[in-house]
Amino acid sequence: MVNEDPNQQEQNGTPAQDPALRVDHSASGHQSVSTHPSVSMHPSVSAHPSVSIHPAVSARPSSSAHPSMLAQSGGLARPSSSCPEDLSVIKVSKRRWVVVLLFSCYSMCNAFQWIQYGSINNIFMHFYGVSAFAIDWLSMCYMLTYIPLLLPVAWLLEKFGLRTIALTGSALNCLGAWVKLGSLKPHLFLVTVLGQIICSVAQVFILGMPSRIASVWFGANEVSTACSIAVFGNQLGIAIGFLVPPVLVPNIEDQDKLAYHISIMFYIIGGVATLLFILVIIVFKEKPKHPPSRAQSLSYALASPDASYLSSIVRLFRNLNFVLLVITYGRQPWWSTS
Repeated sequence: MVNEDPNQQEQNGTPAQDPALRVDHSASGHQSVSTHPSVSMHPSVSAHPSVSIHPAVSARPSSSAHPSMLAQSGGLARPSSSCPEDLSVIKVSKRRWVVVLLFSCYSMCNAFQWIQYGSINNIFMHFYGVSAFAIDWLSMCYMLTYIPLLLPVAWLLEKFGLRTIALTGSALNCLGAWVKLGSLKPHLFLVTVLGQIICSVAQVFILGMPSRIASVWFGANEVSTACSIAVFGNQLGIAIGFLVPPVLVPNIEDQDKLAYHISIMFYIIGGVATLLFILVIIVFKEKPKHPPSRAQSLSYALASPDASYLSSIVRLFRNLNFVLLVITYGRQPWWSTS
């Protein structure tokens, strides 16, 4: 009769375990309940049914196994997806050479139109019946338009990107070439002035692009080569402008024959400018699919739409090396013409 009392069995050191408590212990795995002395040895706790079947104790998983905590800890261990190294693949595009060569070609076309009057100024003086000073201003208008439009066009390049500026420059270059075809009469000198002014505005949309094309499209070890190719096109156009016009337009007295030879030169330039404009529409893209360098990748990731263009210009002119470069490069045309 003594052995039948459950309390006596527990006092003798052989407690009778409730089956519900045994199942709950194996399912929950909660170490604080099964191993703590105050829980395992105290009779009132081990035998009380509220401990073995209460869902708050036996069914609730521990904090170490909680799914939200596991996901949170996994998220802390995972690298941040906002890091540019994870989001960007550094890869150069095969299109980059086509882009820089196309730009170099329409820059060459624009430079040719700049010097085509000056290389045969005596012929145009005779054809239009104007002074040498008036013919010289057909070249000087390039410099005159560049000064006030440089900063606005640089802002447009920053605001709208490469493709928009390339299309604008190429379109103006093409338009100016075709306007000149309306000046094949001696009394239409103002029409050729208008066409040359349009080409001079196109020049402003061209000269600021080489460095941007090189940085956006080319890898770190190709930037200098790309800049050289882009700038070389403009210099080559000047050289061709000194060589080709004397060949196409001979110095003759007959006004009709002279107008015919001038029209051949204008038609060639108009056709080339039109072809280049069509190619710019088809080929020229804003930027490649992947950034070509780590620096360009970071510029995409860290670009701020709130950045002030004026503050950037002010900060640039506070750089002594930049100011010295501007002065040196600005004196170059004066040295070459004096």
